[in-house]
Amino acid sequence: MSTYAIIYQIFAAAVLYYLCPIRFRWLVLLAFSYAVFASGGRQALLFMLITTLSTWLCALAIGRIGDRNKALLQQNKALARDEKKRLKTAARKRQRLLFYFALLLNFGMLAVLKYIPSAPSAALSGLYGLMGKSGAPSIRLFVPLGISFYTFQSMGYLIDVYNGKYPPECNVLRFALFISFFPQLIQGPIGRYDALAPQLTAGNRLDLANIRSGLILMLWGFFKKKVIADHAFPLIDAVFADHTAYGGAVIVVAVLMYSLQQYADFSGGIDLVTGGAELMGIHLAPNFRRPYFSVSLADFWRRWHISLGAWMRDYVFYPFALTRPMQRLAKSARRAFGADVARALPAALGNILVFLLVGVWHGATGNYVAWGLYNGLILAASALLEPAYRRFGERHARLVKSRGFYVFRIIRTFVIVNIGWYFDRCLHLTDAFAMLGKTLCSPMLSQLMDGTLLTLGVSLGDYAVLLGALIILVTVSVMQEHGVSMRKWLMTLSLPRRWLLLYILLFYTMFFYVPDAMTGFIYAVF
Repeated sequence: MSTYAIIYQIFAAAVLYYLCPIRFRWLVLLAFSYAVFASGGRQALLFMLITTLSTWLCALAIGRIGDRNKALLQQNKALARDEKKRLKTAARKRQRLLFYFALLLNFGMLAVLKYIPSAPSAALSGLYGLMGKSGAPSIRLFVPLGISFYTFQSMGYLIDVYNGKYPPECNVLRFALFISFFPQLIQGPIGRYDALAPQLTAGNRLDLANIRSGLILMLWGFFKKKVIADHAFPLIDAVFADHTAYGGAVIVVAVLMYSLQQYADFSGGIDLVTGGAELMGIHLAPNFRRPYFSVSLADFWRRWHISLGAWMRDYVFYPFALTRPMQRLAKSARRAFGADVARALPAALGNILVFLLVGVWHGATGNYVAWGLYNGLILAASALLEPAYRRFGERHARLVKSRGFYVFRIIRTFVIVNIGWYFDRCLHLTDAFAMLGKTLCSPMLSQLMDGTLLTLGVSLGDYAVLLGALIILVTVSVMQEHGVSMRKWLMTLSLPRRWLLLYILLFYTMFFYVPDAMTGFIYAVF
């Protein structure tokens, strides 16, 4: 879906939202969300309906089983302790069956659609072969827009209901809106039911402060996507498509450009949809917090795609680290290696599991698996070495607290993250290792000065535009990193100064945005 289509849809939805009576505004959002999703085809709509109905029905049944069991125990307080335990165990078993059924159905559907797109064709060919026939029809499933995001969001809701965090939603239409709210379908953020659902159905009144704040954030997101990300795309695409023609120096430029493009593309898209939701008084979960100011890889992943990281932490990392096998392993490690290793081991293994899953979520190919393991192993090593870091900090407190060491940690983290992008962007694992080898052993620095960089789809003027945009981006990010809320800060300025800054951003964007839809949003395919 193009940037322009998202903007048009958001503006159209906002107009219809406020034209409708307050009590029916959530229904307008639901109808509009389904209309947007249905534009992707009947298959996409079918898969969303399966996820919505299966999750809603199973969560509702889980809740009712629990309620009935509580009522039964209340009515029969005189039951023996063993009988009460038996009733609780039986109820929990029924809940568990429904819970695992919904998990397997929805994650299984996600896996088939993302990783086995030719499965229906293969199955039909096998069936026709058994029947002694040939010429089986070719049916290839496509990946519906945003399926990963709405699957994760719905399964988060299911897990919370199963764990008793809140009761299930009884109204299927209200639940359908929570799953299908169209701005977040493309690339998140992954919302939590208790934070998002009440906002969607509240019937918010027109608030000029929300309109103003939302429009500013949308402009900022459009600037990042269309001025920064799309200007950088041609060079990245050219180098990664045929890396054999370039030395390590040009490859480093391409990786740095990809680092810039990915951040501007993803965070720009999140700003667009977050600002668009604010037009209707709906506040989505934050998803970025200046990740390239991180001082460690763990800090980076707490700042990048925050909603996915929080989902993995709450629904994968902690449940895994607290399992009985992990606790038994920790006890064995305590006897063999001491308390520090015992405390760190579940976290270390949990990080490997989480990032292996995140890598596979990006794609079930060797480069993504390697990218996930690369991050997971570094985080695991950091967890195991935490006692050594702590002792170093105690012995060299003055050094650790110095500004120079702080800058060193940011640069070190930036380098670690960018090494990971080699695996993330390459099409094949062998390409990633070949490009890393060239970076280290064959830089060919002359290509930086002989005009090679001007043959990669980015002109001298484009480099100038990117430099100016980068200065704006870094300036805003530094202010935010120092605790300045930019939109609130703008409102404290005098009217001429405020409009001067906004006009600079507006006209820079208008003059230098990439008009052609050269690339969609990177994370829309995940």
